[in-house]
Amino acid sequence: MSSHFPRRTALRLAGTVPAVALGSVAFADAAQAAPPTGTVRVYWLRPTDVPYDQRYPDGITAVMRESQRYYRQELGVTFTLNDPVVEVVAGDHDASWYENTPNGGDRYWWVVFNMQQELMAKLGLNAPDRRWINVGEISAEKEGVSGGGGGGGWVILSGHDADGAAGLGGDMNRWYGGMVHELGHALGLPDSTYTDGTPMSASFYSYPNCHFNDQQKNGILNGPYGDFLSSTP
Repeated sequence: MSSHFPRRTALRLAGTVPAVALGSVAFADAAQAAPPTGTVRVYWLRPTDVPYDQRYPDGITAVMRESQRYYRQELGVTFTLNDPVVEVVAGDHDASWYENTPNGGDRYWWVVFNMQQELMAKLGLNAPDRRWINVGEISAEKEGVSGGGGGGGWVILSGHDADGAAGLGGDMNRWYGGMVHELGHALGLPDSTYTDGTPMSASFYSYPNCHFNDQQKNGILNGPYGDFLSSTP
């Protein structure tokens, strides 16, 4: 997220929805077969009025690969990405719909909750989902309002994070650190209570000059998705 937005991470996950058959026309741009379980699935949801731009899947891929490298550096193990890393999902609505359709009491979450629920319906995902860790980014944002966060095996981010990954938001270290932070939440970590030099605090803005402490490392490795991490990816 851009530095002028507060990063909120007490993520309320959308409810579980019934699975739909993979390969259906409901997710026109997305991969037609589910990737292996135990991996990180990454989505760029493109609203109907947003033209395709290769910078977005390429940039999000680069952010995920850097995050993968960082976790290996810090933990000695890391998560597995798929090939291709990013599944491009054709949205059902224009950007304004995601921005302005109520979904919960806090407008901060509307864009990303609307995206998450659409991804769940199209791809038969759950929240949480023990098959995959899921990362969704959408090219929609009500400026100064929309945000995102992570928790329960999900990362859901709005337009400024997608733009940043695509190289349209300044220093890439800002977006690398942000993804490392949100993946920490997806893997079960809370926010730090003060700026403590770890990526779970505002120190992620100083990426790569931030490091997990021992308690955080143990929390990830022994957490709900610790078995997703290995030394082989």
